[in-house]
Amino acid sequence: TQQQQPEATTTTTTKSHHSKESASSWVLHSTLDGIHERTIRCVAFCPLSSSCILAAASFDATVTIWEYNQETDQWDCTTQLEGHENEVKYVAWNATGSLLATCGRDKTVWIWETFLEGSIGGSTDNEFECIAVLNGHEGDVKCVKFAPSHGIWGDGDEIVVSASYDDSVKIWAEDAGDWYCAYSIQDIHKDTIWSLALSPGGGRLVTASADGSLAILKSYTPTERKELFPELPDGTNGIWKCVGLLEEAHMSTVYCIDYAPARAGHG
Repeated sequence: TQQQQPEATTTTTTKSHHSKESASSWVLHSTLDGIHERTIRCVAFCPLSSSCILAAASFDATVTIWEYNQETDQWDCTTQLEGHENEVKYVAWNATGSLLATCGRDKTVWIWETFLEGSIGGSTDNEFECIAVLNGHEGDVKCVKFAPSHGIWGDGDEIVVSASYDDSVKIWAEDAGDWYCAYSIQDIHKDTIWSLALSPGGGRLVTASADGSLAILKSYTPTERKELFPELPDGTNGIWKCVGLLEEAHMSTVYCIDYAPARAGHG
């Protein structure tokens, strides 16, 4: 597990001229290059309002962290995270910007604690530390997302949800600082699960698969689990159950799915 400072940063910046004609238009501001050597598969903005930070996952087995410098009006690559054995497929921040999750072809999910200025426990050093490497999938991990635990999973505030080439979804929870696989969802899709989307409240999960289908899952509390599913063994964690399967949603692979925001009246 390594965090290294890039030897050089190449950024091409195109400044926009704000006028009445272009006020509502999108213009190219910057092209970020010179670091990754292969395909960039996923990018994600950090949710911190105090700074503008971007994470990029690449097939060169690294994740770069880019920060916008207001003084120079440029993006600088400040950190390059190493550890995955090969292609990194996805990167996701938690709601507070204090954690970053990455996943890849090596069948693992990595959780990084961030020490970004403005985040919980952060500093001006903006460092990253790997706090967990999660093994359990039997194939490429295609997507990873954070969701609130609502006290249902472990003793942490959040869970991590991952989707894989092995046709499964896994729920990872934290207990006393240790991350573990709390639940595995299988036998819903017949092929690779490419994408995940969680409702704003975290009570619903939608999965998208190479079999052309979409599945809607609902989270149940341990009490609901005992009352509604008495055939299942007792457990301290909750449970996810498929409550809807759109088997013919598409005629081919569904690569990406997203959930409507809370104001749309869902979740």
